[in-house]
Amino acid sequence: MDRCCKEAPLFTFGVIADIQYADLDDGYDYSRTRKRYYRTSLQLLKKAQKSWSESDWKPDFIVQLGDIIDGFNAAHGASERALETVLAEFSSGSGPVHHVWGNHEFYNFSRSALM
Repeated sequence: MDRCCKEAPLFTFGVIADIQYADLDDGYDYSRTRKRYYRTSLQLLKKAQKSWSESDWKPDFIVQLGDIIDGFNAAHGASERALETVLAEFSSGSGPVHHVWGNHEFYNFSRSALM
């Protein structure tokens, strides 16, 4: 946000999407065309949290737009653990987080489990 602003905004929020965390070695997406840095994604979330906390205008809330964990967690029996890891990182932030489900949530969990 431009530092020259004199008035406080009505509200602010942070946005993050496609974290796709997994406690797995780096690999590729299902089509093997894009490299995935599974563990690094948690570090990127930490950097975002730090940036939001150091901002002149702290976000009132964060919106997480889906794909919080990667679909490969399901094949490794690691869905719950991966989700707990990322949610723990979000809980270290200073405000509420609103989550949207993405396709990777459905690769890992049933709709009823997500409810």
